[in-house]
Amino acid sequence: MLDEVYAPRTDTGKTMLHHTGEEGGVVISGEIEVIVADQRAILGPGDAYYFDSNLPHRFRNIGKEPCHIVSAATPPSF
Repeated sequence: MLDEVYAPRTDTGKTMLHHTGEEGGVVISGEIEVIVADQRAILGPGDAYYFDSNLPHRFRNIGKEPCHIVSAATPPSF
């Protein structure tokens, strides 16, 4: 389980992440852009995501406020 906070205009880096397992989470507050392979979604409070983390992925706070996410990854790799 992870308790994540992305400051405004921050992201997980220019290089897409990928690792063995699955990942899912729910946005508590703020907005986040989630890119998985060739799919892109903008999520807000109450929205959730789930994906195969072998696929390249990236998170980016596109909002003006911090984005708070509670997530889980299996197997644990962080």
